Amino acid sequence: MSVSIRMSRGGSNKLAAYRIVVATTRSKLDGSQLDTLGYYRPAAKPVEARVDLEKAREWIKKGAIVSSTAMRVIKLAEKQAANDGVDLKKVMVTFSSTKTKKTHKERLAAKKKKD
Repeated sequence: MSVSIRMSRGGSNKLAAYRIVVATTRSKLDGSQLDTLGYYRPAAKPVEARVDLEKAREWIKKGAIVSSTAMRVIKLAEKQAANDGVDLKKVMVTFSSTKTKKTHKERLAAKKKKD
């Protein structure tokens, strides 16, 4: 049985919140899960996540496949834990740089300035 660490979507319309879960690869995205490692809230200002690094490392040692987004959050949590020296069960990550999308009018104005 192959196991993966991935994001499971929750929250309401246009306000996504994700749980970082361990689930079998054959189960549905929002289906049954073996363990919950933390959460990721991209709608929060600033964007935040909380990860239990002890559990994450344990599952990765056992051979769990990690999705790219979950890996990004776990690596940021490890980096923050190394810098702060906090408890590995309660690592809180805040993303300093959030990409802001420009509106159509802003893109047109920038294009006109170039010309």
